[in-house]
Amino acid sequence: MKPFKNILLVAPLDKQITRHGRELMTTAQSRMTLMSVVPQVESPQVKTKDGSEIDLQSLLQDEVAIELEQTAKTLKSDGVRVKTVVASGKHDFIEIINQVQSKKHDLVMMLADGVSSLREQLFGTLSMHLMRKCPSAVWVVKPSRRRKLRNVFAAVDPDPEDKLRDDLNVEILKRAASVAQRNGANLHVIHAWTALGQDVTRSRRWMSKTEIRLYVDKVRETHRKNLNRLIEKHGDGSEIVHLLNGRSWAAIPSTVEKLKGDLLVMGTVCRTGVPGFFIGNTAEAILNQVNCSVLTVKPKGFTSPV
Repeated sequence: MKPFKNILLVAPLDKQITRHGRELMTTAQSRMTLMSVVPQVESPQVKTKDGSEIDLQSLLQDEVAIELEQTAKTLKSDGVRVKTVVASGKHDFIEIINQVQSKKHDLVMMLADGVSSLREQLFGTLSMHLMRKCPSAVWVVKPSRRRKLRNVFAAVDPDPEDKLRDDLNVEILKRAASVAQRNGANLHVIHAWTALGQDVTRSRRWMSKTEIRLYVDKVRETHRKNLNRLIEKHGDGSEIVHLLNGRSWAAIPSTVEKLKGDLLVMGTVCRTGVPGFFIGNTAEAILNQVNCSVLTVKPKGFTSPV
């Protein structure tokens, strides 16, 4: 099990997100911080009827601080080591990332900020900014009536020749296993693959049907071996394995939904040399399709642009 030791919960908070955060605190050294970001008031100094001035910015922050302390009080009564912090800024994601970097949080948890009946709106502006740019793991919680997670999915993309990707796969698998174990949930390991040019070759006469089948079978076997290698080395044998033939952005979300997944653990691959682009195309496409809570982890060496 790989525990989180320094968790940051971002307001707004509810019983579900605080419960998940509390359940992840598995060691005596684990600690939690509750954070709220108050928007900056353009004209903070306001005159009252008697001519005196009040600082509206400070009043707003004090009010939010009181609410956070009430939540912290309940957590402390359960034995949780918890602090509160209130920040203000023009961009909430920048304040959150600054907090993560200064206090070395290893996980940020927040409620889905785009929840609606439309799947595409599950993740809003703040959650996408954090999943793209925050150096720590980010868990975006979709509200649910379930008290416990039942099905946790680890989306991996094994490639023994790519150490950065393989290290990220190990991190994904360990984080997913830890959460599943804490919740008594099923751990699913999912990987989608396609044979390069598979659709094109089927529509041309360059290869016979037998040659196409042998080619696709060979690609499938390579992916199967890579996936088995990852699980045998870093799993515990309890995993339910899904090897899917199809595009990751479509096959993974549809399978997670079909099997009633509660949490998808996946990686976001840093792209260098492209200003403002910090998440891989496939990861971004999956996030636009998935309809459950998501825990994203970054590759080693990721540097936030903030």
